[in-house]
Amino acid sequence: MLVASAPMQPSRSWTLPALVAVALLVGCGRKATEADCQLIVDQTVAVKLKEKNVTDPAAVTKMQEELRNEVKGDVMDGCVGKRISDSALTCIKGAQTQEEIVKCLR
Repeated sequence: MLVASAPMQPSRSWTLPALVAVALLVGCGRKATEADCQLIVDQTVAVKLKEKNVTDPAAVTKMQEELRNEVKGDVMDGCVGKRISDSALTCIKGAQTQEEIVKCLR
């Protein structure tokens, strides 16, 4: 007999490595804006959900909004104002995996 289980909520702990990497950025570029940091969060969520075969746009948007609310404060403060290059942001926009996002931030 098969028992239906509740759908698993994606773990949000996977966002921390990418956000910590952003907080540690140094070097060339310009200061990251709040919009830049939100783009990184949003792309990280989209990529991770895609890896879990969650492609419903409404579900992706909902998770992005939830995570934005969770990372306000310390995490965003650790990102906004740090150095980031336009090429890193372009790379992040095109990333297909979490590993690619982390590479973009190196």
